Amino acid sequence: MSKEDDYVLIIGSSNMDLNIYSKRFPNPGETVTGGIFRQFLGGKGANQAVASVRSGAKTVFIGKIGTDLFGDQMISSLTKEGIIMDFVVRDAQNSSGVAFILIDENGENMISVAPGANSKLKSEDINIKAEVIRNARVIVVQMEIPIDTIREIFNIAVKGDAIKILNPAPLKPIPIDILEKIDVIIPNKGELFRLYSLLGFKNLNKNDHQKIIDASKDIATLGIEYIITTLGNKGCLIFNGKNNSLKQISAPVVNAIDTVGAGDCFIGVLASMLSQGIPILSAAEFATVAASIAVTRKGAQESMPFLDEITNQMNTLNIYKN
Repeated sequence: MSKEDDYVLIIGSSNMDLNIYSKRFPNPGETVTGGIFRQFLGGKGANQAVASVRSGAKTVFIGKIGTDLFGDQMISSLTKEGIIMDFVVRDAQNSSGVAFILIDENGENMISVAPGANSKLKSEDINIKAEVIRNARVIVVQMEIPIDTIREIFNIAVKGDAIKILNPAPLKPIPIDILEKIDVIIPNKGELFRLYSLLGFKNLNKNDHQKIIDASKDIATLGIEYIITTLGNKGCLIFNGKNNSLKQISAPVVNAIDTVGAGDCFIGVLASMLSQGIPILSAAEFATVAASIAVTRKGAQESMPFLDEITNQMNTLNIYKN
């Protein structure tokens, strides 16, 4: 692809989500009956791609997907969303990724993932997509693909002008040479603290708010310009490592029924807004409102709001104006 049009490139996972909605989570060894089963398309990468395209960005997805029925459904659905799927790798040897998700009556979730083909996306698969990576306006990567593949993505990306975003989820050790190449990292609070520890920084012994600030400051010394910590129903905290500034964005109060995919919604919409030239603080405001809409709906990709829904909600709230 050429640079004729700015686009968001999402590289990551696509899963089939098998959800059970239940009054509460079972304890170990316990069976809880009476739940309701629903099947949705998911996976962090695919979720973020749907959020991006629905909020107005030209969006390209790269991932590895099985040649099974689930894989065919993923390709069909994401294509219908308007996502460019020309660069997806199909894997005849491994099944498509599957996630088993429990959701309680408060909308909280527990997730177990069998990554399947997602874990087989290799560096050589990425090398042949180098032009697509170099020409992107914004690149988003998560960690449901191998770490060596993530390294190769950012090795290529630094040769272009893209805003490089890493969503360190599910968290695993991240080599310093990868972190040094990204512009924005978007963990949740727990991921931020675990990453801080994995990087060998000192213990954090203050309240959560100050711990987030201190951890962000230290991680920013690796050259990361923005550390955006998502805080669920409390919004997000944005630390600018270049000028040592801090901004907290509060989330609207809503009745959450399903938080699956809320973080992916935030990231996909943030990337979309950045690709459209919106400054990062304003982009985060859009993303926060979008995530507050998503948690009021069931499913991951199905819950992602469209641009007009986000802007209408922002106008209604009249508090996200710069």
